[in-house]
Amino acid sequence: MKIDYSMDIFLDRIKEFYWLLLTALFSVFSPVKHALIFLMIAFMFNIISGIITDVHVNRAPFSLKKAFNAFTQLLFYAVCVVFLDYGARLMGDADIGITAVKWLTYIVVYFYLTNIFRNARLVYPKSAAINFIYDLLSTEIFSRLKDMIGIKNNKDYQND
Repeated sequence: MKIDYSMDIFLDRIKEFYWLLLTALFSVFSPVKHALIFLMIAFMFNIISGIITDVHVNRAPFSLKKAFNAFTQLLFYAVCVVFLDYGARLMGDADIGITAVKWLTYIVVYFYLTNIFRNARLVYPKSAAINFIYDLLSTEIFSRLKDMIGIKNNKDYQND
């Protein structure tokens, strides 16, 4: 009786290919893992604050469409981070790639943080600290300062 092991050999090759792809993927993500972790933490905090705001303030049910949209944005940022780093390394400018990844990460996290404080402002409308931090992050504080010292906006001059 002859036993055919060709299917076992095929499955072993599939497993080897899977581990090869997984290792290659980890090697690409390894140089930017801290940026990706930072983005993921900000993303999760943003999603949680958005869900809390929708449920408690807007009285809206969980929206799978909004969650999917947020996830695709995170995926876009993550791909940009990997692309910038990997492309700069391919071109021999690893330091520029690291700088670009850092700046992109800071900018994206800044906007996540602004949105988190906007949501917190809706949940805690009487909190002076949250309102101040949101005004500072969203640059609305500059409009308030101009109003306090009596500087008019160009729109105000056009209406006079």
